[in-house]
Amino acid sequence: MKKKATHYFKTDLERLLKRYGFYISVLGVAMALFFALEDYGVINNSVMDTYISGTEMSGMMLVYIFCAFPYAPVIVEDIENKYVRCQLIRGDLRRYVASKIFVIYASSIVVMVAGTCVFLALLRTQIAWEDPFASDLGVLMAGSYADLLLEKRYFLYCFFYSLQLGLLAGTLSVFAAFVSLYISNKVTVLAIPMLAYQILLNASGTATINIFSFRAYNKIFSNNFCHFSAVVCLSLLPVFLCTAGIYKKLKDRL
Repeated sequence: MKKKATHYFKTDLERLLKRYGFYISVLGVAMALFFALEDYGVINNSVMDTYISGTEMSGMMLVYIFCAFPYAPVIVEDIENKYVRCQLIRGDLRRYVASKIFVIYASSIVVMVAGTCVFLALLRTQIAWEDPFASDLGVLMAGSYADLLLEKRYFLYCFFYSLQLGLLAGTLSVFAAFVSLYISNKVTVLAIPMLAYQILLNASGTATINIFSFRAYNKIFSNNFCHFSAVVCLSLLPVFLCTAGIYKKLKDRL
């Protein structure tokens, strides 16, 4: 009897939650955001300005490494430990790949959002969300979810902001999993999200609409729902391509 897709998912989810790397990565994202501030420290005595500035610094590349750390190397680990064959004895390769990709993608989003929440909570104990005399949210007001800022729902705005960055992190992590089938060195695999992010950053610098950064103020559509839907599609398209590539590679290899 073949294993159901839900069985693969349950196994992968339990495996993820039992890995210390998952929880370390959440703290790693928070620490990386602090590190990204470099010598600037707190910006304008404002949580909002500090967080947005941190996501624009070069140190943000470390965040994507931490997002990939919990589960992106799992497929190559299964191959090295011969675990993949045990999984497929009574299972199905399509379900196996689909489960792995889903958990890789979802865990990266969760790590990004959870790590951001830790970062915001630590900042909030020291400073206010916004300093009315120093903060400058003009750029954000012209972007998506500006209505949340007008309503002073700062945490919810940061949640959606980090969620969009998490979608990018998920895509980069899945791409790292794809590359891991060709480069088995785990250190190199974990560096792939950073390298891919840098390439996207350079490419988006020449674009009229800087959508590749996945930041909320780079508005694609005026409607928030349409904007978020477009970002999700931009994230999932390369994920589907990488999934197909992983399936083909494993099918030829096993």
